[in-house]
Amino acid sequence: MQIILNGEPHPLEGDYTLLALLETLEVEKEHTALMLNGAVIPATSWHKHILKENDEVEIMVFVGGG
Repeated sequence: MQIILNGEPHPLEGDYTLLALLETLEVEKEHTALMLNGAVIPATSWHKHILKENDEVEIMVFVGGG
């Protein structure tokens, strides 16, 4: 299966939820926002959304600084 991850093709093997994708990519979940096909998905629902062929996922990781 292939998804579009932050604008680039990204292959996946097997079934993935948004949460599993973040864990595989070792993304800091605490400071992350996700969009799936243009819709913001709350963190409480990441485990419910199973990715499908050609889904578009945008991962935004927020960092603080000064």
